[in-house]
Amino acid sequence: MVVAWYDGVELWLVQLAYPLQVALVLAVLVPLCWGVARGVDRALDVLAARFARGRDVRGRGERGRAA
Repeated sequence: MVVAWYDGVELWLVQLAYPLQVALVLAVLVPLCWGVARGVDRALDVLAARFARGRDVRGRGERGRAA
């Protein structure tokens, strides 16, 4: 059922004029790629914050002993 739907959408898209194809692809891909990039950025920020917190805690203890 999904394959039949996808085939119908693909056939409809291929039969459109090229400028309309480009506009539709951009209307779908730009927001999709933006959302994925934003999600990856947030995930990396969370990971970086976790690793930075771990270093700060360990770093303060080591510096406190040496000083």
